[in-house]
Amino acid sequence: MRRALQSFFFLMVGITLLYTGAEAQWTPMNPVRKVQQETDGVTFTMATGTLKLQVCADSIVHVLYSPTASFPKKTDFVVTKESWPPAKWDMQSGDDAVTLTTSSLKITVTKKDGAIAYAEANGSPLVQEAARSMRAEKVNGEDTYRAESFMNIYGSHEGLYGLGQHQSGVWNYRGESVDISQDNTNIAVPLMVSSKGYGIFWNNMSRSRFNNRFANYLYISSEVADVIDYYFFYGPDFDKIVAGYRELTGQAPLFGKWAYGFWQCKNRYKSQEEILGVAKKYRDLHIPVDNIVQDWFWWNRKGEFVFNKNYPDPKGMIDQLHAENFHLMISIWPFFEPGSSNYDYMNSKGWFVDKFKYAKPPFHTDAMAVYDATSPEARKYYWDLVNKGLFSIGADAWWMDTTEPETEGQEENILLHHKLAAGSGDRYVNAYPLLDTGAVYQGQRSASDKKRVYILSRSAFAGSQRNAVTAWSGDINSDWFSFRRQIPAGLNFAVSGIPYWTTDIGGFVFGSPADPAFRELFVRWFQYATFNPILRVHGTRNPDENELWSYGPEAQNVLVNFDRLRYRMLPYIYSLAWKTTSESYTPMRPLVMDFRTDSRAENIADQFMYGPAFLVNPVTEPAATTRPVYLPQTKWYDFWTGATLDGGRMINANTPLDRIPLYVRAGSILPLGPEQEWSTEKPADPIELRIYPGANGDFTLYEDENDNYNYEKGAYATTPLHWDDAGHTLTIGERKGQFPGMLESRTFRVVFVHENQGVGETPADQADKTVQYSGKQITITR
Repeated sequence: MRRALQSFFFLMVGITLLYTGAEAQWTPMNPVRKVQQETDGVTFTMATGTLKLQVCADSIVHVLYSPTASFPKKTDFVVTKESWPPAKWDMQSGDDAVTLTTSSLKITVTKKDGAIAYAEANGSPLVQEAARSMRAEKVNGEDTYRAESFMNIYGSHEGLYGLGQHQSGVWNYRGESVDISQDNTNIAVPLMVSSKGYGIFWNNMSRSRFNNRFANYLYISSEVADVIDYYFFYGPDFDKIVAGYRELTGQAPLFGKWAYGFWQCKNRYKSQEEILGVAKKYRDLHIPVDNIVQDWFWWNRKGEFVFNKNYPDPKGMIDQLHAENFHLMISIWPFFEPGSSNYDYMNSKGWFVDKFKYAKPPFHTDAMAVYDATSPEARKYYWDLVNKGLFSIGADAWWMDTTEPETEGQEENILLHHKLAAGSGDRYVNAYPLLDTGAVYQGQRSASDKKRVYILSRSAFAGSQRNAVTAWSGDINSDWFSFRRQIPAGLNFAVSGIPYWTTDIGGFVFGSPADPAFRELFVRWFQYATFNPILRVHGTRNPDENELWSYGPEAQNVLVNFDRLRYRMLPYIYSLAWKTTSESYTPMRPLVMDFRTDSRAENIADQFMYGPAFLVNPVTEPAATTRPVYLPQTKWYDFWTGATLDGGRMINANTPLDRIPLYVRAGSILPLGPEQEWSTEKPADPIELRIYPGANGDFTLYEDENDNYNYEKGAYATTPLHWDDAGHTLTIGERKGQFPGMLESRTFRVVFVHENQGVGETPADQADKTVQYSGKQITITR
């Protein structure tokens, strides 16, 4: 009782403070004056302003509030869906409230104050928007509003997640405050999801905040707005919420198969000779790898896109890498230096945001400039430079660094307080990484359909997934503390709707491969990253080595074994990638995604599912010999031994340095390919199908040409796999589709996993069944 009175007191104090003052336009008792039913929803004329609820689908509602009688048209770089098919819904209007109902939702707007209560179709409450505010302000010389929405959170055990990537080490944001603002290591995505099964996408590009410090109340605010604009999604499964978000903001395209393999990178390769030497040694040692990355300062001056004298034959270098079955990713920045060949021209066109001094060497001391990515002409010119200097000579992928854009030596984003082609920098500040990466994605798509776009970006925003973006966690430190924080950071990013994410294995600054303590950290980080959507090493090392052989024979053995496991998993991983593109799936999955109603799973920040099969449990403490693991309620198999374990309990798992606790869910069908040194070295034949009995299971094997965009035209094949646990039968269904180069016939080695059979990263010595498959259905009985 005391706590309830205390909460009520703080609420009343907050409302009193917020609602007073001549400029404030908080209207807690903002009554409805008129209700107008329309074909797609309901418009409410309020005592102050106008409110509209648009029913987009049975589980998606778009909410708009304007302080005026109309909704001004706004530039929206994020939402791509222009119209929705008619949705089935009903409205009832009584003396006290208006109720909208769909097959999934019941939404009640009370007439006395305009509050919006969201509930499941059966009436179970989800959340309530109790009040909203548009306070007139002048920001960056623009007459605008500060937007605030006040929500009532009902559930005492409700978890709140998403909101991009942040480095606080927090997984569940219940009781926390999160700034939606771009900077190095923090990525702003204003999508919040709840363990109660709903999501809120706050459609605003200015700096914003989700403030739940009083745990039963959520304030969502933005510094610049003409309207309050948000979408309410109902799942209850997180996958359905994410699917709704991607329907709204764009789907994630498929990467080339090579991108799901292993990448070699460091800060930095300094010459053509060094890059080619490292590539050759990987092939000589038969260590699997697909991509090598050229980090910064391959240029003479930033903004030239011309290799310096240390790279005497860039096209020849790329051709040789391609001949050795490597891809080359190149670092590109949105910065231009005076003296570069393009600076004066861009400056004359007004395509720069501002000039600034970069505080750290080895940059030149002259003022650099960031190009204005809100300008369509500047975006096109930027891609033209990349195309002429790099894509035309064979570069495969783009490392788009500092896309926040952040500058060293100042705390705030450089777009703030400046004018852009689109308007006020304060209004569009969070959208820069979306527009910058969009320039390259759209440019490459227009230039060729033979090579799939791949972009690694230091920042992202809502919608970035449609630009073929993988975000990475920025310039993090090389220590256990930073490593631990990457796991909840990545999991929150995953449920923010953008499926691809990675970290610098070992951290960016600093680390010594000669130091046994750092070797242990690097090994543990690599083991974790094997089950990230993208597997890549990077970092500043002393001495300047970061290749897998740099860490000594014992560590190298462990690293290479996990690397080989990653390549054996490629049929599984590539099929998950297709599921991500075709079904809005999320490959790296916090436990709450698959076990949403499990109260323990809500708050677990250091375990996750990788696809439907693997439960991954990174080791994040030095010298650890065990770690606690929560097994959700189902049957599990130890991946390394085949032993079975019952779920719904905590266990203490052993953690020798050569492995992490890794479990596979009963009912899983795990396709593993042959050992190979790059992703397309050989056809995926034979495929070892590991069956984990104990529950029914399904999996769809996906294959295509591995690169190019013919899959968008239907050039791919899928093979459905089904395990009937009661009947002890595996059905390999009829193959659907075809593509050039498809295997007409292949071998499946079926392994029914049990203790010491079908375990670990190496192929099983003996299959339980071996079958030839030519596309027609086969049934196999155990």
